[in-house]
Amino acid sequence: MRARARRGFTLMEILVALFISAMVMTSVLVSLDYTQRAVDAVHNIIETESAGPRVMALLREDLSRLAVVDRREFTLLRGQNESLHGADADQLDFVAYRRSVRPFHDLVRDRDVYAPLVEVGYRLRENPRLADFLELYRREDFFEDEKPFEDGQFTLLYDRMINFDVRYYERPETDPMWEDEWDSTEREGLPFAVEVRMELEVQPRRSMESLGILGANRSRLAFEDIVPVPEEVRWVFRNRLHPVVPGPARKSGEAAQDGAQPQAPGSGGNRGGAQRN
Repeated sequence: MRARARRGFTLMEILVALFISAMVMTSVLVSLDYTQRAVDAVHNIIETESAGPRVMALLREDLSRLAVVDRREFTLLRGQNESLHGADADQLDFVAYRRSVRPFHDLVRDRDVYAPLVEVGYRLRENPRLADFLELYRREDFFEDEKPFEDGQFTLLYDRMINFDVRYYERPETDPMWEDEWDSTEREGLPFAVEVRMELEVQPRRSMESLGILGANRSRLAFEDIVPVPEEVRWVFRNRLHPVVPGPARKSGEAAQDGAQPQAPGSGGNRGGAQRN
């Protein structure tokens, strides 16, 4: 019996199969590459849009809640002009009426308690890992003590700061003269506005992935904001108004027996209003 000849693949068939496999693998790798580019580009854009505005929004929120009511002294806000290795690293401290970010654990009631009044500060220090950058911290101290510009817990806001400059505007003018420092104790008043300038560097993923997207590869960004202090806030602080807690109403007969004269609301008596030091 004659044996049947065994037939294999021809060279052309092998080459066609290899070509098809190469095309499939190329398509898969190109898809993965484009996906990685998109992910990195989105990361860069989010870093660009969130890092600086997040810090600015927090600082504006803090400054909008200055504790100007019921001040014993004019010690409320202090801004100092500082620098680290030639870079602006200003300090800003004040007292604010806002809910504390971190709670205090009350051992008696065994629960966390949040303060309605806190000491707030913004400080910078050298980055121990990256010598070219500074670290921006937010200081918060539970309630208020005799040293409102010291102590407290520090929270890292950003670790790649380049500059942090705070200036103060005393009064509204066409050509304002900004001042580098402000102490409400010495001036017995608050500034008309506070200007904050900061420069930071984001951490973009650079693998030639986002060169075609506008702004996706920007690494060094500058932000600027002016926070005005309303006139009514400055007026209350300047005159150091103290609200009076309303007391129980007294009958006219009792007032006559005590020889007391009735007082109108707002005159500093027991019926309410405010009094000035």
